[in-house]
Amino acid sequence: MRKPDRKPLTICMVAGDVSGDQNGGRLARALLDLDPAIRLLGAGGPAMARSGVEVAVSSTAVSTIGPPDSVRAIRSVLHVWRAARALFDRVRPDLAILIDAETLNLMLARSLRARGVPVVFFFPPQVWLWGRWRLPLVVPLSTRVLSAFREEAEIYKEAGADSLWVGHPLRDAVRVIDDPAAAMHRLGLDPARPLVALMPGSRIQEIRDLCGPMLGAARLLTLRNPALQFAIPLAGEELRAPLESALRHSGLRNAVIYNPDSYAVLSRARVVLQCSGTATLEVGLLGIPSVIAYRCRPLYYRVGRRLMRVRFIGMVNILLDEAVQPEFFQKDVDELHLADEVWSLLTNETRRRHIQARLAHLPDVLGPTGVMRRAACAVMELLGRDVEESPARARSAGWAAS
Repeated sequence: MRKPDRKPLTICMVAGDVSGDQNGGRLARALLDLDPAIRLLGAGGPAMARSGVEVAVSSTAVSTIGPPDSVRAIRSVLHVWRAARALFDRVRPDLAILIDAETLNLMLARSLRARGVPVVFFFPPQVWLWGRWRLPLVVPLSTRVLSAFREEAEIYKEAGADSLWVGHPLRDAVRVIDDPAAAMHRLGLDPARPLVALMPGSRIQEIRDLCGPMLGAARLLTLRNPALQFAIPLAGEELRAPLESALRHSGLRNAVIYNPDSYAVLSRARVVLQCSGTATLEVGLLGIPSVIAYRCRPLYYRVGRRLMRVRFIGMVNILLDEAVQPEFFQKDVDELHLADEVWSLLTNETRRRHIQARLAHLPDVLGPTGVMRRAACAVMELLGRDVEESPARARSAGWAAS
């Protein structure tokens, strides 16, 4: 804990998408628990703001699939980069935490190190699944690297980084604490009817690419079982308008779009049809069978598949090294393929039980609970603050890469 005679710390945090904003908010709360006098500010979104971060720059819309290849995307990244650099010059932070958003945060890391500011990468640029060529870019810019996945932490460690495996934040976050039936009633859903959740992604281009086939699959499923109902959790408020427009044009009537303030509604889904991404881990930790779909530009897909060192694209399947949740990519992402697979998961109890048994191993793979406190302690130690859970103790406990 911070000693009373020490000056208050200032930490800048930067996140570039919805999941980064959420993880930034979780880390902010853990840091403030350790030292309520810390000043946290930076670039992010509503989750960080609610958690005590002074969000001086709105940045959660800069994330793209692949390199930013449109004029709008490039301008967005450059705008946040310039605004964040100006913030660093004005505030002169004691340390910066860069969360995911590889393109933006690698640019900012160079600026920070040139200013003598220690840099912590949280959810660092991926080198485990693909892109080990990033290592020479990231390691010299990092003061410490905090990874959610053990394999990633070990790769960074071998490359010379001060690298720690802290575990995945969803180990603590995915909890059903509200009454699911009451939460469904509030949305006009019937707890007695089977529910399918549709999760087309957290980026505009994902909504554009996946809403059509997902909603089309939902229409086909309704013809097979009129009792089905559908829930679409909103990943970010900026996605509401395109989702509502897609839903209107689909003609699907038995679906609701909602702001998920807990996992209560999602926990009642018998099957989830979802975009590949962080949400697959949320669904997996809830033990729900899902169908994973993904589309991107053909060039990105071809290059990505060549560079990836794993057989799967869904994070649950990668971690369990098995096609537990069925995956569909590119041209196979059509309403009939998706509807048939969801229908199988709805009706084949033997298959459902096998998937749920495999998903039960996921928490162990993601690490022990207490993730954000470990991450916060690792940050505070760099600043010379005494903490209960130092990385040295963490290594002896088995959660840090050694």
